Amino acid sequence: MSYAENLLTVEKFTREGWQSTPHSRRVEEIVSVYNETNRFTDNFTYFFDEEGFYVWAKDKPDSVPTKKHIGDIIDKRSYPGDLEAEVLTKLEDWFTKNSEGLALWIVGSLPGKYPCSKIILHKIAYTGGEMQKVLHNSADLFDPKDKDLLDLLHEFFPETRKIGSLEAMRSSLIIPGGSFSLEELLAKIKTIDPNALLVNGQVDETQLMEKAIYISDLIGLGVNPSLIAYEMQRLGLIGKHSISCPEQEKTFSEVITGNFETKDRYGSLRFECPTCHMINIRPFGMLVSSCQYCGVSVRC
Repeated sequence: MSYAENLLTVEKFTREGWQSTPHSRRVEEIVSVYNETNRFTDNFTYFFDEEGFYVWAKDKPDSVPTKKHIGDIIDKRSYPGDLEAEVLTKLEDWFTKNSEGLALWIVGSLPGKYPCSKIILHKIAYTGGEMQKVLHNSADLFDPKDKDLLDLLHEFFPETRKIGSLEAMRSSLIIPGGSFSLEELLAKIKTIDPNALLVNGQVDETQLMEKAIYISDLIGLGVNPSLIAYEMQRLGLIGKHSISCPEQEKTFSEVITGNFETKDRYGSLRFECPTCHMINIRPFGMLVSSCQYCGVSVRC
């Protein structure tokens, strides 16, 4: 897909979806367009209660954030949303039964909907302070041939060797065994697609959020969708790689690559410890005094 095609897709997003999308979700989807079209990793956190995984979202820039449960906002009825919803059920079940661990799933490309494949990693983590159990997620897009992707699955996950098509994997959550090496898997993906797993070195998080909020505000004011697309291009928010084309009701994997609020009035919920450089996650609306890994004072 070319820059010109991406501009048309963003114009369509604005006209058919973003104009009626809550502000915080719209901001995060704009950030996801930036990440997706540049093949940068999307990172985000899910919280959990008796109703399942949820995120925080604002309907308007100045409104109070509220819980949005993932199970309430994804497509569970039509293909491939029905299959991907099975992954959410399996993920919630795995999360409740384990205190630590890693899970992943791979979504193959789908003509007219997903222009490339996605690998989505889920890791059980804990917030600083109250040590609230959460799910840390990361999503990467890459563009393998079907055979290469199947070979990858069969090589790293022996339990998939009886599966002969990527379609059969669409509803499968993989729980890696003890000998699994995430570093080796990511290295193999990088070999298959050198454009995958890139690190965002172009725009820092604060600048990116400021640009996304600015674009979201323009959309909220009713600015022409074509002007929105060109303004995003001018700000460097549209890259050269293709964008998936979600419908109004998104599948689970589309929600994952268009996530929601990761900030509160104090700033980002995620922060890097200046001493051990591990990523901490703090509870929404609360500050923490020490790193959950090394214990050094961070006062965040």
